[in-house]
Amino acid sequence: MKAFKREKSHCGSRYRWLSIRARYCLLGLLVIGFLWGCADPDQRVDRPTFGDDDGREAKAQAAFLKAQAAIDLTGIGIDLSELSDLGNLESILASPAQLEALPETAIQDAIGAMYSVLDASGEQIPSAEGLALLASPARATGSTDSILSETDQILMHINLAYFYISDAVRLLQTEKGDLFEVGFEDGQYDFHLTPAAEQKFKNLQSEEYIRQFSAEQRQAVIDAVVLLTSAKIKVLEQPGVKDINDKLIQDQVLSIDRKVSRQDALFHLDRGLQMATELAPDLAKSINELNKNVADVFTEKMLDKVTEWGFTITNKEEVGERIKKLISGTSSQ
Repeated sequence: MKAFKREKSHCGSRYRWLSIRARYCLLGLLVIGFLWGCADPDQRVDRPTFGDDDGREAKAQAAFLKAQAAIDLTGIGIDLSELSDLGNLESILASPAQLEALPETAIQDAIGAMYSVLDASGEQIPSAEGLALLASPARATGSTDSILSETDQILMHINLAYFYISDAVRLLQTEKGDLFEVGFEDGQYDFHLTPAAEQKFKNLQSEEYIRQFSAEQRQAVIDAVVLLTSAKIKVLEQPGVKDINDKLIQDQVLSIDRKVSRQDALFHLDRGLQMATELAPDLAKSINELNKNVADVFTEKMLDKVTEWGFTITNKEEVGERIKKLISGTSSQ
């Protein structure tokens, strides 16, 4: 990620992200910034122009500085120069081991800080709790009168999606024990039982699957699914039935703070795809590769597995339709 800075050139005054990575990344940024920032006026899509008395500029600047610090603490984040290379996910996404090593609240702090940037710039992101899952992110957004350039908005949404995905993987990786694991090969996350657990499940009745999860593991699965999809997932109480740690299985619902994690990975992938489709079709194609990776290969298969293991998802069909629309490349217009 990069700091928020105003710069002037013959292309006009606009906001750019400045690289904090190695010098070769800076060169890539300069090339992309020149191509997008200095495009033919008839083809370039500029952000609205505001006067110096627009108080949002100072607030957005301050919010960006805080977001920069929060993102730096995680050591992850997608640069503007990497948006055109989302097909090479192995070099962009963090491994489960890297995510497990992060401080517990680091990713949530970064998510909250990025929302503060969007809030200050004029794009209000609503909470998923009061929004229909199939609603278009463009229509759900409180305001489109943002002082950020379209490319910066795309960057924000893709990074938010990435941080939601990363937090979901971190939760699962932290509580995996000997029961499940998150694989990572060729830039692809894969959630599955360990070989030993898979063999054990073959000798169990389906109603016994959920009993193999500790309370902490059940909570990690619930919260990870919500971070990815906002699905209505829970564990129903089983009176008198104990889990692997000899504790009674009680009702469990999400524990994440919805005031911080307002939305989910799918929402921001959808929003990023919408904007890129209008601004840069080639970039939209790259973003859609990430969509297929996360929504189809990782998320949808995970939903099928946890349902099989005894977790209850009351809106699974709706979530499935949402994923189907996203990976089709059309998004929720």
